Amino acid sequence: MRDNKKGRQYIIDLQKKRSLIAMIACFASVILAIYAIVAGLIMYAETGAKPVDLFQYFTIDANALTALSAAMILPYAIEGFRKKRFYCPKWAVYLYYIGVTCTTMTMLVAVFVISLVDFELAFLGYNFYLHIICPIMILITFFFIESYYEIKLKISLMAVIPVFIYALVYIYEVIIVGEKAGGWKDIYHFTTVHPIIPFVIMMYIAFLIATLIAFAYNKISAIRVKRMTDRLWGDEVSDVEVKVEVFGLGRFMGSKENKSYATLPLDIIFLIADRYKIKREDLIRVYIKGMLDSIENK
Repeated sequence: MRDNKKGRQYIIDLQKKRSLIAMIACFASVILAIYAIVAGLIMYAETGAKPVDLFQYFTIDANALTALSAAMILPYAIEGFRKKRFYCPKWAVYLYYIGVTCTTMTMLVAVFVISLVDFELAFLGYNFYLHIICPIMILITFFFIESYYEIKLKISLMAVIPVFIYALVYIYEVIIVGEKAGGWKDIYHFTTVHPIIPFVIMMYIAFLIATLIAFAYNKISAIRVKRMTDRLWGDEVSDVEVKVEVFGLGRFMGSKENKSYATLPLDIIFLIADRYKIKREDLIRVYIKGMLDSIENK
């Protein structure tokens, strides 16, 4: 709903849009990741490989992690659409970010490493979707998830952990056990050089990818926050008008809450308070008053 003054838009409507976009983006990521996994199953099943053997491929592992992490955000997006307020915990966003980092790495490894030694394995058939289409689309959908969380350096370091674990397992299976003794085939050609060299390169590439994705996500998030606050009610608005809006937000949220459990959207309240130079405590009191008024009248 829009106000007739300068196209003012209520924050409830903006939150509903965020929830819808997050819901569509997460759903798309889940579908893309599952499609990549199923495509891999079909492709390798045709060669007689066992399904369990597919998990020796980082592409499958990365897509499984991404599908799981995106699926964890979906319930929050659906609930946010119902309540017109999108919120999901930090760990869910960060886990999704880690999954996206991994799928993006599979694409770059396919383009710059696998394609040099086996073009068919990198791009032909289902591999084109596995290594190119799905990672690109998953990366794009990640940037549509709007949150107020900043992805800091320590989270980017955490994004390297799945790659680190996979690399250790790969070295063990390929070099220590060996294919002849039942280990994995050296699909990434680690044995052609000293294993430490590709191991270090993989860690560096993973961290570089994680850092670049985090930088882009943080920049986009900052732009969105500024755009949203600019679209609220402009600069020519009184404290009373802001408090009336927050009171209305409290009433709306109260109508959707359970009497035994209610949420306090501090992120939204702090955003409005900082934007219009109003004490946060004042807006919290106004919000709670509106929420209690709605809950008591249920």
